[in-house]
This record gives sequence, structure tokens and C-alpha cells, in this order.
Amino acid sequence: EYTMSLYFRQQWDDPRLRYTDFDRYIQTNYRRFDSFWVPDLFFPEAKKEDTHDVTIPNMYIRIFPNGTLIYSQRLSLRIGCIMDLRKFPIDKQICSLRVESYGYVTKDMSLVWSSKRKFSNILPTANIPDFELKSITAHDCTTNLQMGIFPCLYADLELQRQIGFYLTQTYIPTILIVVLSWVSFWIDPHAIPARISVGLLTVLTITTQSSGARSELPRVPYTKSIDVWMSACLVFVFAAYVEYAFVTVLSRRFRKFSPNSPRSPSTQSIFSTSESFSPNYDEMSSGVLYKDRPRTDQKRASKEGVTTNQDMGRMVDKISRYFFPLAFLVFNAFYWIYYVELA
Repeated sequence: EYTMSLYFRQQWDDPRLRYTDFDRYIQTNYRRFDSFWVPDLFFPEAKKEDTHDVTIPNMYIRIFPNGTLIYSQRLSLRIGCIMDLRKFPIDKQICSLRVESYGYVTKDMSLVWSSKRKFSNILPTANIPDFELKSITAHDCTTNLQMGIFPCLYADLELQRQIGFYLTQTYIPTILIVVLSWVSFWIDPHAIPARISVGLLTVLTITTQSSGARSELPRVPYTKSIDVWMSACLVFVFAAYVEYAFVTVLSRRFRKFSPNSPRSPSTQSIFSTSESFSPNYDEMSSGVLYKDRPRTDQKRASKEGVTTNQDMGRMVDKISRYFFPLAFLVFNAFYWIYYVELA
């Protein structure tokens, strides 16, 4: 819905009010309105209608010598508007202002837009929050109902949504959150607390941002463009978090099966203890401990497809440093081209 204040002017001819005594119009105020016939017009889409009574009722009637009457009044209306939010917030909306007769049919009265004056004038100070009023077009909507054919007119208001607020409050923050999730690709895979913190922080932040953006919109049964954006950002952030799990598995396999990888401190202490207490056993079984076992690990590594010459976890991190930004750029190109052209 939207609220508007307007000067609503009606003009009609009443031959009974012609005069020739002087050549100028007569203006009367609201106190004599009961003496004149006025059209019974109403706004069918209005949710609330107010007249202005300060300091006196803002209305008048001018009577011209040829019997023409101009009835002008100042009104404030709250009009309902059914909006299509599929392209929100890169959307245009068409809101209609309808006016029609309540009791007179077309045989008794007809409604036409004025041909002598412009049917609408927009004040320079007029504005609608979040929107720019692009144009107003006039149409006829004479309606055939059960009680007869009733005269009707309507004006279409073309509204272009201003995206500046949503750029600063939604799009730019979510882009920065997605970029922040890529920082984990440069963090060492063994720094588990740091990478987990970055992943969880970005996932929770993008989820909160998405909930905040959707809470301000009405519940509709279709997908909006802002939903596509938020869902895609969540997928990118979550994929960066899952990537670390994949890197961790590959790095552990590399450390487990690579003969050149350093042993953990616990393993080194066990071997040093066994060497100090049983040197003869080490000499007898050295072939078993240090020659046969690496070959067995290498066979297991080859069966599981693990390359022992290079840490595949670090390789995945290096690939992700280029793949994720490139994929996000491609998504942005398709997103903005599609919705801007569609809008």
C-alpha cells in the first residue's frame, strides 16, 4: 500500500446554473455544497480516506457563466497495491488509482479525463520511500456489473524501486562475508581452530543476514531475486567450510602414508624408548620395522589413490583460491544481467 495527498478536481455542466449578469466565475465554499448536485465518485481501492479541515475544509466549487462547475478538494488516501516481488529489490511496480461512480450508470453520467488540462501534475516534492515515480498514464475502466454499466477511470503509477539502500545493507555486506570465507584457503590446514572459526563465523553471519532481509518482506509463494542471492551466498560460504573438511581428510592421508612425512611426537617417543631399552631387538627386527612397513603403507596408499609425493590437501586449497572467486564472479554476472534486464 501507499499513501498520497492530492488535489482532486471534477468538472461537469449544469445548464440550470447558467447566468449572464456578469462575466466571471462565482466561487462558493463548503457551506453551500448541499445546494448543488455533485458526482458520487469513490475510490474502490482505498483503505483509508481523509479530507483536510484545517483551518477550514479544503474544498470549493466554482460556477462559470456557461453553467460549468469545477469541484476541487484536497484528499489524503491510503491505496492498496498488489505488487509482484519476484524481482525484488530490482523491480518496477505498477500501482493503480481507480475512481468510479457508486450509483450512476453510463446512461446517467460518463467519466472522461480532461482534454483541456493535463490529467495529472506531480509536485517536485512528491516522493515515495524506496521508489521513484517514473510516469503516470490515464485509462478508462468502465465496468459492466450486475446492476448496470458503471463509469470508471484509473491512472497507473509506474514506480521504480531505489536499490541504494539494499546495496549498502544487503548486497555489499554479503559479498564481504563470502570473500571473508575465502581467507581460510590461505590458512594452514593444520591450524584447525582458525579455519573452523572462520567457517562457522561466515556461515552463521550469512544466515543471520538472510533472516533479517526476509523478515521485512511479506510471505509470498514464489522465489524472489533476493532469495536467490542469499541462497547462493550461503551455498558459497558453506562450500568453503566443507572444503576444509575435504582438505583435512587428504592431508591426514598424506601424513599417514607418505614415507617422508614427519612422525608425530608420540610416535617418535615410542620408538626412542624402545631403542633405549631393547637395542638387540631393534637390530634383529629393523627390517620389519623400517623396511617392510613403508612398502606396506605405500601399497595401501596406491590402493586408496593417495599420492605420497605431494600433499593433495594443500593442492585443493590452491585450486580453491582461484575456483571460488571465479565461480562467484560468474554467478554475479548471470545474476545482475538476468535481473536487471528482466526488470
